[in-house]
Amino acid sequence: MRRASLPPLPVMAGGFAAALLAATGALAHHSPAAYDMATQVTIEGTVANFEWANPHAYVSLRETAAAGEERVWLIELFSPSSMKQYGWTATTLAVGDRIKVVANPGRNRARNVAFLQTIERSGAVLIDARAVLGGASRPPPPGAATTSFSAQSLAGVWSTLAGPALGQLLGGVANLPLTPKGAAAVAEFKDTANPGRDCVPFAAPVYMILPVFRSIEIRSDAVVIDGEEGGVARTIHMNRATHEGATASVLGDSVGRWDGAALVVDSTHFAEHRLGNGGGLPSSPAKHLVERFELAPGGAALTYTFTLEDPEYLTTAVQGTSTWAYRPDVKFQPLECNLENARRFLGD
Repeated sequence: MRRASLPPLPVMAGGFAAALLAATGALAHHSPAAYDMATQVTIEGTVANFEWANPHAYVSLRETAAAGEERVWLIELFSPSSMKQYGWTATTLAVGDRIKVVANPGRNRARNVAFLQTIERSGAVLIDARAVLGGASRPPPPGAATTSFSAQSLAGVWSTLAGPALGQLLGGVANLPLTPKGAAAVAEFKDTANPGRDCVPFAAPVYMILPVFRSIEIRSDAVVIDGEEGGVARTIHMNRATHEGATASVLGDSVGRWDGAALVVDSTHFAEHRLGNGGGLPSSPAKHLVERFELAPGGAALTYTFTLEDPEYLTTAVQGTSTWAYRPDVKFQPLECNLENARRFLGD
């Protein structure tokens, strides 16, 4: 195992390079506080176990040091749906595979845990954290679409791409227009308060900008937007125009209307959520969200935009956008959250 300082981050499109490391932790379901994000270790060895589960995939890596002693590292990866965008499946790694991992070690060095940066096998890079998070330009990863597909409507399977909103609502949340209560909440947040430890999902718009696969189903009375990560499904009611009589929930109550071919969604009645508005930023019952889903010219992608208001935690409205690529070549496979997996390391 070799240790090195983390090299400077490259300049990245969208202006969220400064938030990359924190956003990495958010994608991994909890903050990066458990890891030394300023240090990298290089570990070479054989795969002892590969766990394909939500909200994290993990690989156990058996390393034999120069002196002959053996130890097993537990490497935290991204969610299966995020990994799937780079060609990964539950069988990408097998017990006995020899791989090289570059990772950020845990602050508690006695635990032999680390957070993924890159994985190589036989000299080929299988995944790179910076590519997953929209880093420097590189060739399309294995499994990525090389054919341009053309959607005729919003219905189908979509891949949410990493973009500015990812850093905006996760790693860069402290730069949002926060009220004093909001700023204090972000500063005080600890992973022991993370609802994700009980498999409570992120609320919109945070969930909508995570880079995972999604499915949109258009029905006569509703539009259902389902996500692979955690099997989180939102129902957009198209047969009513108000929220009257709605019950508060994590996903809120959503009513939609068509603006030409674009879907406009108005959501209220959000239950209080410790991470309801972003990384460390709660939401209140006063939260109001307006979203727009619109096909890009040519139909190869859709543009997702949102306007978020929550006067208890935000002084002004926050707007953001992300791009979803049309992927009819991908089989949509939602995976429920695994409680034991979700609680691993949270609160360490």
